Amino acid sequence: IIGGGTGGVTTTNAHGEVAGTNNIHGLLDVLQSQMRAPNRDARPSPERFHFAVDHCFPIKGQGTVLTGTCLSGSARPNDMVEFPTLATQKKIKGLQMFRRKANIIQQGDRAGICVSNFDAKLMERGTIASPGTIKLIHGAIAVVRKVRFFKGQLNSGGKFHISVGHQTVMATVTFWGAREIARQVEREQESQQQQMASNGNAPILGKS
Repeated sequence: IIGGGTGGVTTTNAHGEVAGTNNIHGLLDVLQSQMRAPNRDARPSPERFHFAVDHCFPIKGQGTVLTGTCLSGSARPNDMVEFPTLATQKKIKGLQMFRRKANIIQQGDRAGICVSNFDAKLMERGTIASPGTIKLIHGAIAVVRKVRFFKGQLNSGGKFHISVGHQTVMATVTFWGAREIARQVEREQESQQQQMASNGNAPILGKS
């Protein structure tokens, strides 16, 4: 491997023949010209702090560490955070980012939050937030569609795991007709029939 005159890298094979040039600086220029910085809130906003927890474990003599990603707002040591599903609040003892202490975490940061007097067994994945900013619900209406990989039955009264972000709960579901899905299925069937007709094949599905 030899250096290219324009900052690229020229590679040679076993016979000493030039195999090609990889312009690393050109690639970096293209990536930088196409990538845009995410629209993140850079202002400190502890009143709307939301943090997605993906792991929770105890450290002897320190407390309990919650690792995850800051979804919105910001947090500092001594701020209070709420565990909505546990109906409890804890004070932030310390923050770390990439094994270094941090004075603040903001939207988009990957971090670890240390709290004291909290049993790590009570939480594995979930969300913590500024007190009072997350409201719990006991029911919801949603348009759902069965994926083809699921071979089980979907019956009213059945129990299913419902996940929102990192939070998963067991729910009892009630199904009724969804016109939006029915219309979409109709359009897909018509599109398939038209495609088969254009290919000279007789349609398999038809309206009764």
